[in-house]
Amino acid sequence: MKILVTGGAGFVGSYVCEEHIRRDHEVVSLDLSDGAKVEHLMNNARFRHIQGSVTEELLIDREIRSADLIYHLAAIADPRVYVEDPLRTIEMDLLAGLRVVDLASRYEKKLIFTSTSEVYGRNPDLPWTEESDRVLGSTSINRWCYATSKAAVEHYIFAQHQRNGLEFVVYRLFNIYGPRLDSLGAGRVIAVFLDRFLSGKPVQVHGDGSQTRTFCYVEDAAKGIVQGSLSPTSANTVMNIGTDIETSVLELAETMKSVGGFSSAIETIPHVEVFGDSYEDIPRRVPDVTRIRELVGWQSKTSLEDGLRETIKYFSNAPEKS
Repeated sequence: MKILVTGGAGFVGSYVCEEHIRRDHEVVSLDLSDGAKVEHLMNNARFRHIQGSVTEELLIDREIRSADLIYHLAAIADPRVYVEDPLRTIEMDLLAGLRVVDLASRYEKKLIFTSTSEVYGRNPDLPWTEESDRVLGSTSINRWCYATSKAAVEHYIFAQHQRNGLEFVVYRLFNIYGPRLDSLGAGRVIAVFLDRFLSGKPVQVHGDGSQTRTFCYVEDAAKGIVQGSLSPTSANTVMNIGTDIETSVLELAETMKSVGGFSSAIETIPHVEVFGDSYEDIPRRVPDVTRIRELVGWQSKTSLEDGLRETIKYFSNAPEKS
Protein backbone atom coordinates (compact mmCIF):
# COMPACT_ATOMS: atom_id res chain seq x y z
CA MET A 1 0.00 0.00 0.00
CA LYS A 2 1.29 3.46 -0.93
CA ILE A 3 0.50 6.23 1.54
CA LEU A 4 0.67 9.97 0.85
CA VAL A 5 0.90 12.23 3.91
CA THR A 6 0.60 15.97 3.28
CA GLY A 7 2.27 17.67 6.20
CA GLY A 8 4.21 14.43 6.62
CA ALA A 9 7.31 16.21 7.92
CA GLY A 10 5.28 18.10 10.50
CA PHE A 11 4.72 17.19 14.11
CA VAL A 12 1.81 14.72 13.94
CA GLY A 13 2.53 13.84 10.32
CA SER A 14 6.01 12.53 11.09
CA TYR A 15 4.56 10.03 13.57
CA VAL A 16 1.88 8.96 11.10
CA CYS A 17 4.63 8.26 8.56
CA GLU A 18 6.52 6.22 11.15
CA GLU A 19 3.46 4.19 12.05
CA HIS A 20 2.86 3.24 8.41
CA ILE A 21 6.54 2.37 7.90
CA ARG A 22 6.21 -0.02 10.85
CA ARG A 23 3.36 -1.67 8.98
CA ASP A 24 5.60 -2.15 5.91
CA HIS A 25 3.74 0.40 3.79
CA GLU A 26 5.36 2.68 1.22
CA VAL A 27 5.12 6.27 2.46
CA VAL A 28 5.50 9.59 0.66
CA SER A 29 5.73 12.75 2.77
CA LEU A 30 4.84 16.07 1.13
CA ASP A 31 5.76 19.09 3.19
CA LEU A 32 7.18 22.60 2.87
CA SER A 33 9.77 21.59 5.45
CA ASP A 34 13.13 20.18 4.44
CA GLY A 35 12.25 17.08 6.44
CA ALA A 36 14.14 17.50 9.72
CA LYS A 37 11.41 15.69 11.67
CA VAL A 38 11.59 12.68 9.31
CA GLU A 39 15.36 12.71 8.84
CA HIS A 40 15.58 9.36 10.65
CA LEU A 41 13.36 7.81 7.95
CA MET A 42 15.30 9.09 4.94
CA ASN A 43 17.42 5.94 4.51
CA ASN A 44 14.38 3.67 4.59
CA ALA A 45 13.67 2.30 1.12
CA ARG A 46 9.92 2.55 1.75
CA PHE A 47 10.02 6.26 2.58
CA ARG A 48 10.32 9.31 0.31
CA HIS A 49 10.13 12.97 1.28
CA ILE A 50 9.11 15.70 -1.17
CA GLN A 51 9.76 19.29 -0.18
CA GLY A 52 6.82 21.08 -1.72
CA SER A 53 3.40 22.56 -1.06
CA VAL A 54 -0.14 21.27 -1.39
CA THR A 55 -0.80 24.52 -3.25
CA GLU A 56 1.38 23.27 -6.16
CA GLU A 57 -1.38 21.90 -8.37
CA LEU A 58 0.61 19.62 -10.66
CA LEU A 59 2.59 18.19 -7.76
CA ILE A 60 -0.39 17.39 -5.55
CA ASP A 61 -2.34 16.01 -8.52
CA ARG A 62 0.49 13.62 -9.40
CA GLU A 63 1.04 12.38 -5.85
CA ILE A 64 -2.64 11.85 -5.05
CA ARG A 65 -3.18 10.05 -8.33
CA SER A 66 -0.34 7.60 -7.61
CA ALA A 67 -1.18 6.87 -3.93
CA ASP A 68 -3.62 4.37 -2.42
CA LEU A 69 -4.46 6.26 0.79
CA ILE A 70 -4.30 10.03 1.30
CA TYR A 71 -3.69 11.77 4.63
CA HIS A 72 -4.25 15.52 4.54
CA LEU A 73 -2.49 16.93 7.58
CA ALA A 74 -0.89 20.02 6.05
CA ALA A 75 -2.34 23.11 7.74
CA ILE A 76 -1.62 26.27 9.64
CA ALA A 77 -2.57 25.58 13.25
CA ASP A 78 -0.70 28.29 15.15
CA PRO A 79 -3.10 30.68 16.93
CA ARG A 80 -0.71 33.57 16.37
CA VAL A 81 -0.86 33.05 12.59
CA TYR A 82 -4.61 32.81 12.30
CA VAL A 83 -5.02 35.90 14.46
CA GLU A 84 -2.32 37.93 12.66
CA ASP A 85 -2.71 36.57 9.10
CA PRO A 86 -6.19 35.13 8.54
CA LEU A 87 -5.85 35.25 4.74
CA ARG A 88 -2.84 32.93 4.82
CA THR A 89 -4.75 30.60 7.14
CA ILE A 90 -7.77 30.48 4.84
CA GLU A 91 -5.61 29.94 1.74
CA MET A 92 -3.88 26.94 3.30
CA ASP A 93 -6.53 25.41 5.55
CA LEU A 94 -9.59 26.00 3.37
CA LEU A 95 -8.68 26.54 -0.28
CA ALA A 96 -5.84 24.01 -0.43
CA GLY A 97 -7.95 21.58 1.60
CA LEU A 98 -10.81 21.78 -0.90
CA ARG A 99 -8.37 21.05 -3.72
CA VAL A 100 -7.08 17.92 -1.95
CA VAL A 101 -10.65 16.70 -1.39
CA ASP A 102 -11.49 17.27 -5.07
CA LEU A 103 -8.47 15.27 -6.22
CA ALA A 104 -9.08 12.42 -3.79
CA SER A 105 -12.66 12.19 -5.03
CA ARG A 106 -11.67 12.43 -8.71
CA TYR A 107 -9.12 9.63 -8.41
CA GLU A 108 -11.30 7.56 -6.04
CA LYS A 109 -8.80 7.53 -3.18
CA LYS A 110 -9.72 7.17 0.49
CA LEU A 111 -9.05 10.47 2.29
CA ILE A 112 -8.01 10.92 5.91
CA PHE A 113 -8.50 14.51 7.08
CA THR A 114 -7.23 15.95 10.35
CA SER A 115 -9.69 18.53 11.57
CA THR A 116 -9.63 20.20 14.99
CA SER A 117 -11.38 20.53 18.32
CA GLU A 118 -11.73 24.21 17.36
CA VAL A 119 -14.74 23.34 15.17
CA TYR A 120 -16.87 23.07 18.31
CA GLY A 121 -16.10 26.69 19.12
CA ARG A 122 -17.36 27.73 22.54
CA ASN A 123 -20.24 25.28 22.92
CA PRO A 124 -20.79 25.14 26.71
CA ASP A 125 -22.30 21.62 26.67
CA LEU A 126 -19.43 19.28 27.50
CA PRO A 127 -18.02 16.81 26.72
CA TRP A 128 -18.31 17.36 22.97
CA THR A 129 -19.52 14.42 20.93
CA GLU A 130 -18.96 14.34 17.20
CA GLU A 131 -22.55 15.51 16.73
CA SER A 132 -22.34 18.45 19.13
CA ASP A 133 -23.40 21.87 17.87
CA ARG A 134 -20.82 24.36 16.69
CA VAL A 135 -20.98 27.66 18.60
CA LEU A 136 -18.67 30.25 17.08
CA GLY A 137 -17.99 33.92 17.51
CA SER A 138 -18.33 36.71 15.00
CA THR A 139 -16.63 36.50 11.60
CA SER A 140 -14.94 39.78 12.52
CA ILE A 141 -12.91 37.87 15.13
CA ASN A 142 -9.88 36.47 13.32
CA ARG A 143 -9.41 33.47 15.58
CA TRP A 144 -12.52 31.80 14.12
CA CYS A 145 -11.11 31.63 10.57
CA TYR A 146 -9.21 28.46 11.49
CA ALA A 147 -12.23 26.63 12.92
CA THR A 148 -14.40 27.77 10.02
CA SER A 149 -11.87 26.67 7.41
CA LYS A 150 -11.54 23.21 8.91
CA ALA A 151 -15.30 22.82 9.29
CA ALA A 152 -15.92 23.92 5.70
CA VAL A 153 -13.54 21.22 4.46
CA GLU A 154 -15.46 18.70 6.59
CA HIS A 155 -18.71 19.81 4.93
CA TYR A 156 -17.10 19.43 1.53
CA ILE A 157 -15.92 15.91 2.36
CA PHE A 158 -19.45 14.91 3.37
CA ALA A 159 -20.81 16.45 0.17
CA GLN A 160 -18.29 14.62 -2.00
CA HIS A 161 -19.15 11.38 -0.23
CA GLN A 162 -22.86 11.94 -0.78
CA ARG A 163 -22.58 12.77 -4.47
CA ASN A 164 -19.47 10.91 -5.63
CA GLY A 165 -18.89 8.19 -3.04
CA LEU A 166 -15.66 9.60 -1.60
CA GLU A 167 -14.35 7.30 1.15
CA PHE A 168 -13.03 9.16 4.20
CA VAL A 169 -12.25 9.39 7.89
CA VAL A 170 -12.17 12.75 9.68
CA TYR A 171 -10.30 13.17 12.97
CA ARG A 172 -10.85 16.12 15.29
CA LEU A 173 -7.62 16.45 17.24
CA PHE A 174 -7.53 17.65 20.84
CA ASN A 175 -4.21 19.12 22.01
CA ILE A 176 -1.65 16.63 20.75
CA TYR A 177 1.82 17.07 22.26
CA GLY A 178 5.17 15.30 22.53
CA PRO A 179 8.71 15.22 21.09
CA ARG A 180 9.08 17.05 17.76
CA LEU A 181 6.48 19.63 18.73
CA ASP A 182 6.46 22.42 16.19
CA SER A 183 8.64 25.38 17.04
CA LEU A 184 9.04 25.99 20.74
CA GLY A 185 7.45 29.29 21.63
CA ALA A 186 4.81 28.94 18.90
CA GLY A 187 1.15 29.32 19.75
CA ARG A 188 0.40 25.91 21.35
CA VAL A 189 0.43 26.04 25.12
CA ILE A 190 2.94 23.26 25.87
CA ALA A 191 5.36 24.63 23.26
CA VAL A 192 5.04 28.12 24.72
CA PHE A 193 5.55 26.96 28.31
CA LEU A 194 8.46 24.66 27.47
CA ASP A 195 10.30 27.41 25.61
CA ARG A 196 10.02 29.65 28.67
CA PHE A 197 11.03 26.92 31.11
CA LEU A 198 14.08 25.88 29.08
CA SER A 199 15.14 29.52 28.73
CA GLY A 200 14.74 30.15 32.46
CA LYS A 201 12.20 32.89 31.81
CA PRO A 202 8.95 33.43 33.75
CA VAL A 203 6.13 31.29 32.36
CA GLN A 204 3.11 33.38 31.45
CA VAL A 205 -0.30 31.79 31.98
CA HIS A 206 -2.98 33.61 30.00
CA GLY A 207 -5.96 34.78 32.03
CA ASP A 208 -6.22 33.29 35.50
CA GLY A 209 -5.19 29.81 34.35
CA SER A 210 -8.49 28.15 35.26
CA GLN A 211 -9.32 27.32 31.63
CA THR A 212 -8.95 23.58 31.05
CA ARG A 213 -7.65 21.44 28.23
CA THR A 214 -7.07 17.74 27.61
CA PHE A 215 -3.67 16.55 26.38
CA CYS A 216 -2.93 13.49 24.24
CA TYR A 217 0.58 12.14 23.71
CA VAL A 218 1.55 12.15 20.04
CA GLU A 219 2.61 8.50 19.77
CA ASP A 220 -0.77 7.44 21.14
CA ALA A 221 -2.56 9.79 18.75
CA ALA A 222 -0.65 8.57 15.68
CA LYS A 223 -1.43 4.94 16.50
CA GLY A 224 -5.11 5.83 16.83
CA ILE A 225 -5.12 7.80 13.58
CA VAL A 226 -3.54 4.98 11.58
CA GLN A 227 -5.52 2.25 13.30
CA GLY A 228 -8.78 4.04 12.59
CA SER A 229 -7.79 4.93 9.03
CA LEU A 230 -7.23 1.26 8.16
CA SER A 231 -10.25 -0.08 10.03
CA PRO A 232 -13.44 -0.82 8.04
CA THR A 233 -15.51 -0.12 11.17
CA SER A 234 -14.68 3.60 11.08
CA ALA A 235 -15.20 4.24 7.37
CA ASN A 236 -16.94 7.48 6.44
CA THR A 237 -17.22 8.89 9.93
CA VAL A 238 -15.87 11.68 12.14
CA MET A 239 -14.02 10.81 15.34
CA ASN A 240 -12.63 12.85 18.19
CA ILE A 241 -9.09 11.83 19.09
CA GLY A 242 -7.61 12.80 22.43
CA THR A 243 -8.25 12.15 26.10
CA ASP A 244 -11.14 13.18 28.35
CA ILE A 245 -8.91 14.01 31.34
CA GLU A 246 -9.10 17.75 32.05
CA THR A 247 -6.12 19.78 33.24
CA SER A 248 -6.23 23.49 33.93
CA VAL A 249 -3.61 25.58 32.17
CA LEU A 250 -2.21 26.64 35.55
CA GLU A 251 -1.99 22.97 36.62
CA LEU A 252 -0.22 22.20 33.36
CA ALA A 253 2.42 24.84 34.05
CA GLU A 254 2.91 23.57 37.58
CA THR A 255 3.17 19.96 36.40
CA MET A 256 5.74 20.87 33.75
CA LYS A 257 7.75 22.78 36.33
CA SER A 258 7.72 19.80 38.69
CA VAL A 259 8.44 17.10 36.09
CA GLY A 260 11.28 19.09 34.49
CA GLY A 261 12.76 20.36 37.73
CA PHE A 262 12.56 23.90 36.40
CA SER A 263 13.00 27.09 38.45
CA SER A 264 11.03 29.60 36.35
CA ALA A 265 8.35 31.62 38.08
CA ILE A 266 4.75 31.13 36.92
CA GLU A 267 2.75 34.33 36.43
CA THR A 268 -0.58 35.29 34.89
CA ILE A 269 -1.15 37.76 32.05
CA PRO A 270 -4.40 39.03 30.44
CA HIS A 271 -5.21 37.52 27.02
CA VAL A 272 -5.52 40.95 25.42
CA GLU A 273 -1.87 41.72 26.17
CA VAL A 274 -0.82 38.67 24.14
CA PHE A 275 -3.28 38.41 21.26
CA GLY A 276 -4.97 41.81 21.19
CA ASP A 277 -8.73 42.17 20.69
CA SER A 278 -9.11 39.58 17.92
CA TYR A 279 -8.93 36.49 20.09
CA GLU A 280 -11.38 34.64 22.31
CA ASP A 281 -10.33 31.94 24.75
CA ILE A 282 -12.42 28.85 25.45
CA PRO A 283 -12.91 28.03 29.16
CA ARG A 284 -13.15 24.24 28.66
CA ARG A 285 -12.43 21.93 25.75
CA VAL A 286 -13.23 18.27 26.43
CA PRO A 287 -13.94 15.51 23.89
CA ASP A 288 -16.23 12.55 24.21
CA VAL A 289 -13.99 9.75 22.94
CA THR A 290 -16.62 7.00 23.05
CA ARG A 291 -16.90 6.68 19.28
CA ILE A 292 -13.23 5.97 18.56
CA ARG A 293 -13.04 3.61 21.52
CA GLU A 294 -16.07 1.63 20.36
CA LEU A 295 -15.37 1.67 16.60
CA VAL A 296 -11.61 1.27 16.66
CA GLY A 297 -10.78 -0.02 20.14
CA TRP A 298 -8.33 2.84 20.71
CA GLN A 299 -7.67 5.04 23.71
CA SER A 300 -4.73 7.14 24.82
CA LYS A 301 -2.54 5.33 27.37
CA THR A 302 0.30 7.72 28.21
CA SER A 303 -0.14 9.80 31.36
CA LEU A 304 0.43 13.55 31.17
CA GLU A 305 3.42 13.29 33.50
CA ASP A 306 5.09 10.55 31.43
CA GLY A 307 4.38 12.34 28.16
CA LEU A 308 5.73 15.63 29.47
CA ARG A 309 8.83 13.86 30.76
CA GLU A 310 9.58 12.49 27.28
CA THR A 311 8.85 15.86 25.66
CA ILE A 312 11.09 17.77 28.06
CA LYS A 313 13.86 15.18 27.64
CA TYR A 314 13.72 15.51 23.87
CA PHE A 315 14.01 19.29 23.78
CA SER A 316 16.54 19.42 26.62
CA ASN A 317 18.86 17.04 24.74
CA ALA A 318 18.24 18.37 21.25
CA PRO A 319 17.36 22.09 21.44
CA GLU A 320 18.53 22.61 17.87
CA LYS A 321 15.57 20.49 16.72
CA SER A 322 13.04 22.93 18.14
